Amino acid sequence: MLQPKYQLRFNRDDMWQMHRLHFHEDVEILLSLSGSGSFFVEDEFYPLRRGALFLFREATLHKSVVDDPYTRYVLHISPETLQEFSTQQSDLVAFTRKASGRSKQLDEGQTHALTKMFRDLEGPCGSSFCSDIKRTARLLEFLIATFSLFENAETGGKNKSSNLDFARIEPLIKYIPANIAEPLSLDGLSARFFIDKYHMCHIFKSATGFSVMEYIIHCRVLKARELLRQGLRVQEVGERVGFRNNAHFIRTFGTLTGISPKRYAKKYLLGEKA
Repeated sequence: MLQPKYQLRFNRDDMWQMHRLHFHEDVEILLSLSGSGSFFVEDEFYPLRRGALFLFREATLHKSVVDDPYTRYVLHISPETLQEFSTQQSDLVAFTRKASGRSKQLDEGQTHALTKMFRDLEGPCGSSFCSDIKRTARLLEFLIATFSLFENAETGGKNKSSNLDFARIEPLIKYIPANIAEPLSLDGLSARFFIDKYHMCHIFKSATGFSVMEYIIHCRVLKARELLRQGLRVQEVGERVGFRNNAHFIRTFGTLTGISPKRYAKKYLLGEKA
């Protein structure tokens, strides 16, 4: 029988600060129930307030920047579970990849309805006959409702943050992932974008909440993750994503993912064969 792999959390923080960028191996669905701030997803910034709904695929860089108390529901679900739920007509994995990074601002009625569905999933499964099947049915109902909301969601436009500093460094945000194998020094980026290095670092940090170098390192590790899944050797992967020292690559990859590049590749390839 299908055993869906997912985790659901309800978090309430009076004081919230996400110290660094991060990513997950699962698909994430997040519904904000309060808060006033911004949400960085891939290379876009969105306003974060009650009713803001986000969907992003596995291995998507994101970070929230919130000043006020922050309440939200977060669902992590494995791509494998989504694949098992998919049909020829409705490929849920393909949908998450197409819709990843989208934001949808729900009205109060939609927010209330989706909150109730989160709560239904949050409760204990129970041990009575068919209770596990009912839980799976509730999960499917939730996914259908959520994905339907994202069919017409925006990747930018009216839902995009009006952060002026971000608009100034947006070309830099987009340039780095596309040129990750290059040296990408602060001096080089400063010269390419005709902006003083120290001013560039200041507005980048002010707009995003993370540094230029932090962003570069995370983009390199994400690209390395992709190449390792293709079966490339660890040293070659490190070189392809801009690390000039193999030991530094291995150490950095392990710090951000919790696993060495070699073990990551082996775990993924074995999983593909299973």
